[in-house]
Amino acid sequence: MNKKAVSLILLSTLSGSILSACSDNADVKTQTPQSELTTEPKPELKIAATDSKEGSIIQTDSNAEDKAVVMSSDENVLGIKQAETFQAIYASTCMQYLLKLDELRDKLKDLPQLTDVQAKQFLKGHSGSAWPVPDDHGTFVLTLLEEKNMCAVYANKANSQVVEKQFSNMFASAPSPLTSNERDNSKQTTISGERTTLSYEWAQQGAQRKMLFMLTTDSSADADVQALFTASMIQE
Repeated sequence: MNKKAVSLILLSTLSGSILSACSDNADVKTQTPQSELTTEPKPELKIAATDSKEGSIIQTDSNAEDKAVVMSSDENVLGIKQAETFQAIYASTCMQYLLKLDELRDKLKDLPQLTDVQAKQFLKGHSGSAWPVPDDHGTFVLTLLEEKNMCAVYANKANSQVVEKQFSNMFASAPSPLTSNERDNSKQTTISGERTTLSYEWAQQGAQRKMLFMLTTDSSADADVQALFTASMIQE
């Protein structure tokens, strides 16, 4: 999904309320969304890292190199598809309903949720709900917190470089009259890889109420969650 398409989603579903929400002392207004979630989550979800250790595709026969190239190509294609699906889920949920999360919560209330034990690792000690969003390209989880105006989407597997590029393309600039400001662009080296955090805030010039979009990726193949999108309203 390119930046133009994302801007159209925002402008068509949040026009009017997006400006009110970013203005000081303004009440958030809601509108009827133009699209609804069409994917029905399955009741069970298991987050487990896929064994993709370096060298696992090495073969001993004469076609080993060709097989490795094919496997690598397939993995790249899958990584791109996972990143695109991840972005599409985020755009149609957290972005589209950021100013009306209660409406999104109401739409999801009858769909199967993760059990308390399964949801615990995603809610991080907060009260809220978590829904599995099954897809042919990967395992994704959507969460809504109760005490905070925050929505998040988790991806079990996603190509970190592709996700980061898509995220920057999506949020480095904002639809007028909003402006975009980069808040974070940092990397942290871990034992098994690299963790990257990117974030942008969108707001009207001089407004204290802003929309904050954040992405965290983990390049480790063994990470239970390789990418996390969040969207929230902040007051400064």
